[in-house]
Amino acid sequence: MSNKKAVKDNSNINIATETKHKDKSAGKAGGKFNYYIIPLIFILGIFPLIVRLKEVATHLEGYGFYSLADQTEDIFLYYKSIFFITVCSIMLILIIAQAFLHHRELKAAKLFIPLAAYAFLAFLSAVFSDYASFSFTGIIDHFESVWVLLGYALCVYYSFLFVSETKDVDILMSVFFLGTVFMLLIGLSQAFSQDIFRSEFGRWLLLPTELYKDPENKLLFEFPLGRVYLTLYNPNYVGSYVSLISPVFLMLAFAKKKVWLAVVNIIVYIGLLLCILGSGSRAGFIGVAFSLILLILVFNKKLVKFIPEALIVIVLIVGIVYTFNNYSNGQLLSRAKQAMEIEKTEHNLKAVETNDDNVVIHYLDHELKLSLYLDADGENFAIDAFDEDDERVDYVPTLNEESGSYNFDTTDERFTNIKFEFLFFQGSPVFNVNIDKKNWTFINLNGSYYYINLKGKAVKMNNAEYVEGLSNYGRAFSGRGFIWSRTLPLLKHNILLGTGPDTFTLAFPNDDYVAMYNGGYENILMTKPHNMYLQIAVQTGLLSLICFLVFYIWYFITSFKLYVRADRSKSIVMVGIGILCGTFGYMICGIINDSMIVIAPLYWVLIGIGLAINSMIKRDNAFAVLETIEAAETKEVKGKKKDAAENIE
Repeated sequence: MSNKKAVKDNSNINIATETKHKDKSAGKAGGKFNYYIIPLIFILGIFPLIVRLKEVATHLEGYGFYSLADQTEDIFLYYKSIFFITVCSIMLILIIAQAFLHHRELKAAKLFIPLAAYAFLAFLSAVFSDYASFSFTGIIDHFESVWVLLGYALCVYYSFLFVSETKDVDILMSVFFLGTVFMLLIGLSQAFSQDIFRSEFGRWLLLPTELYKDPENKLLFEFPLGRVYLTLYNPNYVGSYVSLISPVFLMLAFAKKKVWLAVVNIIVYIGLLLCILGSGSRAGFIGVAFSLILLILVFNKKLVKFIPEALIVIVLIVGIVYTFNNYSNGQLLSRAKQAMEIEKTEHNLKAVETNDDNVVIHYLDHELKLSLYLDADGENFAIDAFDEDDERVDYVPTLNEESGSYNFDTTDERFTNIKFEFLFFQGSPVFNVNIDKKNWTFINLNGSYYYINLKGKAVKMNNAEYVEGLSNYGRAFSGRGFIWSRTLPLLKHNILLGTGPDTFTLAFPNDDYVAMYNGGYENILMTKPHNMYLQIAVQTGLLSLICFLVFYIWYFITSFKLYVRADRSKSIVMVGIGILCGTFGYMICGIINDSMIVIAPLYWVLIGIGLAINSMIKRDNAFAVLETIEAAETKEVKGKKKDAAENIE
């Protein structure tokens, strides 16, 4: 009795009493089709392929850093978000139906506590956000609203709840395979400069009927021909996508007993690596590398059994990298090298203040204070210039007869690279300040100075807090140094709830015009931090990030311990290992990539399937132990009967 109790405790699963020992085939293939996995089929097979142009309202026209336009176009994000929320709604209905209509006891595990906490904090963050409307509807260039975040958590639990047999996993992996093949065809067409979306078929596919009928409506592509972006909005996310799913197909190749199936899965794996090469995503290389390292650690000495397959894969990878690098005239390795270079940069212009009585320019280690004065008639003017010690700065005025403006050149050697100009802008007097050949336009409205930004709006200058060490290395990691330097200071204000889901655009200092110019993002709207962990911490709070990390680390540790000892002759075990390594690669990519609706649903569904697989393996292990105990008890009983018979004789 004590042995049986120990088995139950250590298995960490619930075995229904009516199952008995005759139901130990529950984790094996066979039986009727499980209709509850259909929502997962939609996400794994159809969701990544959704592309369609949609005109969406921005609701950002009231913000100074955004243009006056209240409409923009989206192809890759909006409909994916709608589709995902719809599927998740169906999942929720099915869970409720199971619980209340069919009176089925819902499985639970302690592992879901931090996940539930993460979802709860995300919802609270949306409710109490200053930008709640964006949190509940999503924002342009992202569309990852609170409903999407709640859907992520729901996907994990739904997968764990309804994926209960090996047959379910086999069906899901088959659908996943087909969906990935379609993605590969798109990626290869892009890699070899035959982008399907730039064809007439692609135009028909992407444009609504009313727009497609007009031949004047053309699609403009941001990325050059030959760059792989799949259906993922940006080439950067190709790296996260491949890091996430490629280990699954590599493990399926190792698990297939039929040679042709193994070859097909290896071809898919190699095709995915080609997509990374075509996208130029350095994050993808890093993610795949770490997933392979984890794979080696999981297999340990038992990797020897798969040496032939491993050697084939290694040779193919090296050959593809070498070939593609030559095909791109060495650009592949050159871009990888550039990404690792960390160059320190210094900027002469530090900040600009727009005060009521002056404009203060912080240049090198000095300040230049400028004020514009007009007489009552508005015809005569004067410009005062002072330094940080309120000492007058001399300048030489010059009339530009052609434009009717006045130019001023400073004679102070501290400010020789600063020139200013007086003119009228839309009937109002303004002055341009040319700093290191860059124009900054200021205007005095209602007794206060404003900056006229590139959107033509009069705004106050914002000099946001930043991490100085990172700011000096702003171009590190493809410009992420600058972004992170302005994002990290936001964390101290967002410990509990954050600014709200999908609100990073509004939380980030897009109105720090000097910093944006120095960072090389003057005419770019910063909508994401290019770091999934900073994204979570800012938007839903540092506490929610901790919950998210606890959930994944818990899954990672329990899975690693399980698969190190698992029987790798079973295909379901290989799928579980592939999911573990893929999600780990995705988490590594998260250091330099964001959570995006184009990929994240796959990550969360795969984790849910991974947990379901873990549960099935533990259940089978528990049955195996029970069988061993029963066999031992039977043997012992037979032995006692034999001894008794011999004694009688």
